[in-house]
Amino acid sequence: MKFQYLGTAAAEGIPALVCNCERCVRSREIGGRALRTRSQAIIDDKLLLDFPADTVAHTLAHKIDLIKVTDCIITHTHSDHLYPADFEMFRPGFAFTPEGWHMTFHGSTRVGEKILPHLAGKLTDMNIVYFEEVETYVPKNIGGYTVTPLKAIHDPKSGPLFYQISDGEKTVLYANDTNYFDDSVWEYWENTKPYFNMVSLDCTNACKPLTYIGHMSFAENLKVRDRMLEMGIADKNTKFISNHFSHNGTNVVYDDFVAIAAKEGFLVSYDGMTLDI
Repeated sequence: MKFQYLGTAAAEGIPALVCNCERCVRSREIGGRALRTRSQAIIDDKLLLDFPADTVAHTLAHKIDLIKVTDCIITHTHSDHLYPADFEMFRPGFAFTPEGWHMTFHGSTRVGEKILPHLAGKLTDMNIVYFEEVETYVPKNIGGYTVTPLKAIHDPKSGPLFYQISDGEKTVLYANDTNYFDDSVWEYWENTKPYFNMVSLDCTNACKPLTYIGHMSFAENLKVRDRMLEMGIADKNTKFISNHFSHNGTNVVYDDFVAIAAKEGFLVSYDGMTLDI
């Protein structure tokens, strides 16, 4: 399984659109891996995870051909993860696609409520874009992968989920925009006993202690890692990766955080990072 991060920031990006905080100034100066766009990822160049406004920039920067993509899994409705206005770019005249090509978006009821008004009478009638609802803790075959939606602790109005994804040999966890996991997630894993080859965790606050519910800092990443190891659903061979960073966090600049994470055996995501799982 090939896993590639296309964007690795929270909503503001790093540097943020309009900001001269110390983290943003340093990131501009450093460039390279310190520059982060809004979060998105892709598996095997064909299963897309989230659809932010930065999608077109990601396809250009990382040479992604969306014609190879038939399915996109959406975590929640916030615009840095779902930007349905760009569905218009799939229409004939804006796009020239092979006959029969289409893309299906998958997500919660709230995600459907956000997507469907953009499709009614236009894209769906043209057989280009579809939406399929997923059910929490019910595995579903999506694009040849077994995808299990898990309950996220985030803005409930956004219909938040995170995902367990398996190709039959390798299994990854893509868990951004959630607090430390809900009890029901741990109970599900106690009953099903998956093994994770890769675990990608929200680290919005980096080293800054959380004062709110909805994201994680590195401290919560470590708690998740330790509990997964204790349960036997991960081990020393599992790749643990911190992802989804905000300029509001401390030690969040890539060059600063990578050394901190390495002391705990964590990798740090960056835009374009590719892993052979």
